[in-house]
Amino acid sequence: MGLARLMAEVMANPKRTIALIAQKAAQGRFDEAATMAEQALLTDGDDPVLHALAGAIAFRRDAFAQAVPHLREAHRHFPDDLTVRANLADALHRTGDASAALALCDDRSVQNDRTLRLGRLGGHLAQEAEDFDLAQKLYRIVLSRNDSDWSAWNNLGNSLGALGQYDGAVEALRRAAALAPDSPPIQLNLGNVLIDAGHFDEGEGVLVAAAATFATDPAPLLALFGLYRLQGREDETYDAIAQAAARAPGVATIQCDWGQEAARRNLYQPAEGAFEAALILEPTLGPAYVGLAAVYERMNREGELDGLLDRAARHGVDERSASFINALRLKRAGDIEGAFAALEFAGDVVVAGRRLHLRGIMLDRLGRYDEAFAAFEDMNAFWREDPSRPLERAREYRDSVAQSEALLSKEWLAGWTPFVPKADHRSPIFLVGFPRSGTTLLDTMLMADPLVQVLEEEAFLAQIENDLGGFAALATADADQLEKARDRYFEKVAEVVDLKPDTIVVDKHPMHLNKVAVIRRLFPDARFLLALRHPCDVLLSCFLTNFRLNNAMANFIDLQDAATLYDMTFRNWEKSRETFALPVSTMVYERLVEDPERELKPIFATLGLSWPDDKLDHREAARARGTVGTASYAQVTEPIYKRASGRWQRYASHLKPICETIGPWVDRLGYSLTDDRIPSWADRVG
Repeated sequence: MGLARLMAEVMANPKRTIALIAQKAAQGRFDEAATMAEQALLTDGDDPVLHALAGAIAFRRDAFAQAVPHLREAHRHFPDDLTVRANLADALHRTGDASAALALCDDRSVQNDRTLRLGRLGGHLAQEAEDFDLAQKLYRIVLSRNDSDWSAWNNLGNSLGALGQYDGAVEALRRAAALAPDSPPIQLNLGNVLIDAGHFDEGEGVLVAAAATFATDPAPLLALFGLYRLQGREDETYDAIAQAAARAPGVATIQCDWGQEAARRNLYQPAEGAFEAALILEPTLGPAYVGLAAVYERMNREGELDGLLDRAARHGVDERSASFINALRLKRAGDIEGAFAALEFAGDVVVAGRRLHLRGIMLDRLGRYDEAFAAFEDMNAFWREDPSRPLERAREYRDSVAQSEALLSKEWLAGWTPFVPKADHRSPIFLVGFPRSGTTLLDTMLMADPLVQVLEEEAFLAQIENDLGGFAALATADADQLEKARDRYFEKVAEVVDLKPDTIVVDKHPMHLNKVAVIRRLFPDARFLLALRHPCDVLLSCFLTNFRLNNAMANFIDLQDAATLYDMTFRNWEKSRETFALPVSTMVYERLVEDPERELKPIFATLGLSWPDDKLDHREAARARGTVGTASYAQVTEPIYKRASGRWQRYASHLKPICETIGPWVDRLGYSLTDDRIPSWADRVG
């Protein structure tokens, strides 16, 4: 670090001591040289050359704190000596005085420094200080002298990206990547800045290639995880974080992120494993305890919350994370006041959308309905700002429903190519109904027939429709395509349930209300079971539920969007029923909770299901089925209660804006906006 020039100077110095110190340093005997320098300074402490030499020797010994005072003194005497200046700046940086170090990297000194040390160091320090404009200026000076410096190109690109100058950033990072193609950080930076610049496909391609090339590095996968979340690509999001976690088994935060994403997708077993792995690595990691608590609640394992809370206390987890666990424990125990207080103390240990959802639930249970609605509105406002563009994706979903309805007609049906499926499997029963209409409670009750296997909101039909070319292509698909599509459907079914020759598959998916055409194309004899509930209760519940924001569920973070989708969906459903002359049985939620046997016995008979000899016990069926992955996970293991019927009346003032949209359906389905009327028992026509 400048020793050669210093030694040349001191060798010519008449002072024999300085020459001997320089000689020791030149021989690499730095400890001896340092001792001699300190002794010499005791008698000649004003010699700036001796200070410069002592500072340089201390720097080479990594004794940076010791080097600083010597180099400061030398710099005071030789302010234009760039070697002393660079050594001092570097030593200050290494001892934590970044601002003083950066002050030494002024434009004139950087321009005059042929070694480029000051430019590189100054650029780095400016980046750390988030003075990206200064950083890019200093890196440009470096590159004007050495345009093959891949590190400077990389750092220039990062600085320009931070300034929002994406075209320049992309160009700089392309230069860096060309000069250092084997550098994982540069590929990562290039992929990220391409995404920031809006070049999503190219950025994704760079990151995918980096993930393949650098097969042990989790960083490209973490970047892809962020991109896919931004774009609302749920499957790719999960795959990216799961692969990143596999590459980083020793990083607790990545394991915890995997657990959070798995839990969000209702994949509770891998979520639990990921959280446990994180806690082995970092036993005090609050987010992992919080995630485990949520998993226990979702899996109806609330009895384990006490043990988890004790475990958190033993390891000294932070009080707010422990308070969140306690909030869930008290909520399930029925102490809503205590749970609410614990949740308030927990603060933001969970994402705001989840916290506000729980807050709203508790306020509702406490009878503080206006406050509850405000909490749910805040929850949905939070999700409306999600970077995955949920409102835009919601509109895309509604547009797809409108396009399907526009094409649907008897004339279109008459143009379908002939198809007679093989009789290799019984056609499923399709359980449909707008979300929050009681479909999970109903499918659990259908499991009283031991032959019934429930598909819980699987997207198989949407995938198959897409593979066939979309809704419009259903008419022209040939028999071979359709038979293969049926085979794919049952292959997928067999992956999630025990599919036997006599199995009765109940494919439960609320939004299959909009998939009648593809259902009838693959299963011409399919039967339908429609779950109905008061439209106001349905839409209120949708607005109050913290759904996973796929394109369909994204409609429920805005109350008017939810009402519009309800109207569009039932118009599409009614048109589909007429077009296909559907065989439909109807379950009315309000009648079901009033008298389950009276409501369900005729449905079991119509669908050819076996009515249980003993009293129908949906809770036993719920326990037998294991984890419920829908928003009704808690309710299906409870006794049937009636508090959800007519719940909308407690929020009537907040629902007024949507009454014009859904009022006609309220009347048409047999309900009322002014009294407690429900569809008549006498009228059981679907």
